[in-house]
Amino acid sequence: MRIYSKRTGKTHQSLVISTLEYIPKEKGGKRQFQKNMSRNKYEEYTYIDYDNIYTYPDTNILINKFNEKSLESLKKKEYSLVANKILELYLQPILVHSMADIYKIHKYLFSDIYWWAGEYRKVNISKNNKPFIPIQSFPTAENYINHLISNYHRNAHNKEEISSELANILDNLNYFHPFREGNGRTQREVIRILALMKNYEAIINVGTDDNIYNLYMDGTVYSDRTKLKILFDNILKKI
Repeated sequence: MRIYSKRTGKTHQSLVISTLEYIPKEKGGKRQFQKNMSRNKYEEYTYIDYDNIYTYPDTNILINKFNEKSLESLKKKEYSLVANKILELYLQPILVHSMADIYKIHKYLFSDIYWWAGEYRKVNISKNNKPFIPIQSFPTAENYINHLISNYHRNAHNKEEISSELANILDNLNYFHPFREGNGRTQREVIRILALMKNYEAIINVGTDDNIYNLYMDGTVYSDRTKLKILFDNILKKI
């Protein structure tokens, strides 16, 4: 079904590396890097924001707390700040029991940059000509995500069940796309925490592994739950 239609004690190095454009390889006891080979291409997001709720007039630059109007500079600041916040969540994770906790995660990651962090988007979004949930349907979407998370905590007990349930949650949460920006980083943290609550590691390193990137992007963009299931079968590791 789809809407409508512990802290591990391990090093955080893999998370930091995930922000790079290289794949980490272990050789001779040292971590080396190999250039990515092949990444699928996807269209940019399309937003309907005639009133410039989120952007400076006549630009696609998000209104931000730095009043930064250079897209490149804003992305660098955002990237650095959010990466540090993600590391902090490794030490003090926000446990996920409902959409309310997902809002908390988004706010924690992005509140230093955007005033609307942790709030529903107020504009409609599409990607690859595929619309995400319209804002009018958010209450129904929220209730369904809450149902999926509750079902996960009650019924996912082994790797196969956890993998299947996480694929379902990720598919629907991505289709929901509740925030104006930062949905991907938020949902990857949500998945990491949900797995952690079952004593599994699930780090979706989209910056370091082309295969993981393609499975994640194909699975979310095209709602291909089979690829999402393969993704989790590959990355889930018992702690």
